[in-house]
Amino acid sequence: MKQIILLLLVAVTFNACTKAFYIDGKKAQAVKITDMGEMYSTYNLSTAEKTEISRQLNEKSLLDGIIRYTKENTWPDAVNTLDDRLANRKTMERYNFYKVASFGNKTIVSVPSEKNQHMPAAYIPQGPMYIIFSSSVVASK
Repeated sequence: MKQIILLLLVAVTFNACTKAFYIDGKKAQAVKITDMGEMYSTYNLSTAEKTEISRQLNEKSLLDGIIRYTKENTWPDAVNTLDDRLANRKTMERYNFYKVASFGNKTIVSVPSEKNQHMPAAYIPQGPMYIIFSSSVVASK
């Protein structure tokens, strides 16, 4: 019985991590990050940047979530300070990232909880999580 439950759990987790992810009503592009050091963890968007991002979104309320949840103090405990991120970069590279929008030379990615259940508990977002990276380190998977 335990083996069946374990097999079912593995199947459900695999299925959740391999199904397409949708954001803003569109299939999101899975991306990889080539340098975690090119992250903006406390970035404040300018009015012009907000306008540029808003033009790319179908759901305008998504911008409010991006503004709030791109701040490190809303991220999981294992990554919500610079010291934590410096100590845990290798583990962070295992996140599944999805491109949301780009502005200037920066790209916003989503780190959805449902696509990151394979991560240690302290890394799994409990709500929305967005990260702004330099666009030069965001590559297609």
